Amino acid sequence: MKIRNSAKAVIFKDNKLLVIKLNDESGIYYLLPGGGQEVGGKLNETLIRECIEETGYIVEVQELMFIRECFLDKNIHRVEFIFKCEISDETKTLIMDKNQIGYEWIDIDTIQNEPLFPAGLKKLIKSFSEGIKQ
Repeated sequence: MKIRNSAKAVIFKDNKLLVIKLNDESGIYYLLPGGGQEVGGKLNETLIRECIEETGYIVEVQELMFIRECFLDKNIHRVEFIFKCEISDETKTLIMDKNQIGYEWIDIDTIQNEPLFPAGLKKLIKSFSEGIKQ
């Protein structure tokens, strides 16, 4: 079985969370910005690169918030490292992922009603934004 590391960003601004917006046959949904770690690359470098590509924002990687494991199929075990980040600058670069149609700022107060995947992160992100770490 192959292990695939990925880095994801939680970015707050004005009580909102930055997400990438995707659309496929099942409809519109949101993911945290980020992506797969390349061989020889560091997680923080991965996260900075992916945030620039997917959102156009340059981020400063801060604390590790959560670690999440999932199985993409029977041959891939993904480990996601989810970091709190802050925006430090903006670029004109935007290289959207497959099915990505943009990015959005979603309201933390109504995050439970949003199509954020994975759904289990909604409560954790809301609690973290309120200063309660679980």
